[in-house]
Amino acid sequence: MRNTIVLFLFFIIITQTISQDIRSLLLTKLNNIQYQCTDPSCSSSTTNFALNLRACEFACLVNINCRTLTYDQSNNQCELFVDIPSQYGSLVTQANIITMIAVDNRQLSAPMTTSTTTSATTITASTATSSTSSSSTTSSSSTSSTTSSSTTSSSSTTSSTTSSSTSSTTSSTTSSSTTSSTTSSTTSSSSTTSTSSSSTTSSSSTTSSTSTSTTSSTTTSSTSTSTTSSTTTSSTTSSSTSSSTSSPTSSTTSSSSTTSSTTSSSSTTTSTTATIRVWSATGAMSTTRNYHTASVLTNGIVLVTGGVNSAVLNSAELYNPATGIWTTTNAMSTLRKLHTATVLTNGNVLISAGNNGANFLTTAELYNSSSGTWTTTGSMSSLRGAHIAVMLTNGKVLVSGGDSGSGFLSSAALYDPSPGTWTTVSSMNYLRCSHVASILANGSALVVGGYNGAYLATAEIYNPTTNNWTNTASMNYARQSPTISILLNGKILVAGGDNGGSLNVAELYDPSSSTWTVTGSMNCARNSHTAAVLANGNVLVTGGCNSNSFAELYNPSTGNWTVTGNMTAIRAFHTISTLTNGTILVAGGVFSSNIYLNSAELY
Repeated sequence: MRNTIVLFLFFIIITQTISQDIRSLLLTKLNNIQYQCTDPSCSSSTTNFALNLRACEFACLVNINCRTLTYDQSNNQCELFVDIPSQYGSLVTQANIITMIAVDNRQLSAPMTTSTTTSATTITASTATSSTSSSSTTSSSSTSSTTSSSTTSSSSTTSSTTSSSTSSTTSSTTSSSTTSSTTSSTTSSSSTTSTSSSSTTSSSSTTSSTSTSTTSSTTTSSTSTSTTSSTTTSSTTSSSTSSSTSSPTSSTTSSSSTTSSTTSSSSTTTSTTATIRVWSATGAMSTTRNYHTASVLTNGIVLVTGGVNSAVLNSAELYNPATGIWTTTNAMSTLRKLHTATVLTNGNVLISAGNNGANFLTTAELYNSSSGTWTTTGSMSSLRGAHIAVMLTNGKVLVSGGDSGSGFLSSAALYDPSPGTWTTVSSMNYLRCSHVASILANGSALVVGGYNGAYLATAEIYNPTTNNWTNTASMNYARQSPTISILLNGKILVAGGDNGGSLNVAELYDPSSSTWTVTGSMNCARNSHTAAVLANGNVLVTGGCNSNSFAELYNPSTGNWTVTGNMTAIRAFHTISTLTNGTILVAGGVFSSNIYLNSAELY
């Protein structure tokens, strides 16, 4: 037996560690805004001192009931609320205050935020053997004698059935991410360091005569001079140092290495950043415009056409999401505003009718995304603008209603891309312009609201098979220019609009029962706004909110609206596009009636 002299320097820096079993919070950030709960039924808040905003965010994350936080940058005060503004509260302007509101709250399959840095330097003259086991060890006997010294640990466990803790984990498949570095020193012929973690449901390290895998949240670390960072259903950092002697029993899966060195150092860094969705500016268009169209091409590029600033436009631009830059492309043959744009099944974009500043139009043209060129196609039989266009499941485009300049329209037409011609189909039951439409699951087209000298609550359905329009139940509120969104559950959400004043009311159409139901109201009355359905099923609504720039989200599960941060500009009559990566692009519009915008931003 020989003596081993070990001189080691060991330090560990843990920035933040949050376990996978706490939850994921998607937060939206509002600068210089304070949340105040004004309703008598509001829950009381919890106030803490936080070194910075990030610490306040983690305080909210650890508090399972936290839905809103405010952070005072002047005194580092962090206030946590159970309530959310769409339910009870109000938002007020307040300098140096940051408010963050939970948009999404769920369990994670991976750690939300982990940032751990570990480094070690060892000088030794002995031979060290390291083995790591990533499954339950099954051996006839395993004897361990552990003497704990200089141990400082802190752990928190909520449930043994749902928690997932990791002890001294070097490699783990689905358990929480913890980094451990060990250095061993004993008086024996060999020095052994062993770390083990159990499988996905739980992680337990057990030292007994027979080693078994159990579902528990108990963590025992039997290592030589080891430091372990462990998390269990809360933010926990555990550091332990012990000296052990174990018999050399084999584990199921192990890797061993023998090293004889004078000086060695190791460093491990693991980092996963939490997602906080906010608005950010992207490249600006070359031309200011509103009443324009935006279409996502099959290659992911966004085509913007026409619109108006001090004059009606025929120019077109392309936005490249990869670079965030707009480039001009060939202009349309005709000046257009109040027109429609539809991406066809062949990838071309159909532009129909509109107004050139002097007259309403019958003409249509096609944009070829491959060549970047425009070609004229068949013209409609009726002048129209402020109409709607939707692509049916058969690839044809249905156009209905609008303004002809001499009166409102009930007429409708179908565009067939194959011959490039329009065919008149049966007329709607109501004259209407500034209405909205969507395609139902059965292939029919639902047309809603609008204006014909009076604001309309009526709705009707076009059946492409029978070429008939059928009235369905009317909305509870008459409106023109609302937004219309198809939810993942098949229901149709109509929100906001104008009936002589901007509306904040929203309602749902259920195609299975042909009925309308009023749902939660938006936090702001909106007109000339836009909407997009996000990948998680929530609906994002932007703009059209008088002198405010904040956007909001509709949650179909709760029927509630939640403020989701301020856009970089106050805007209306803008466009909204869902990019192929799920990011939302908002472009152009008008501010305060006569300030036209070329700015664009991403959510």
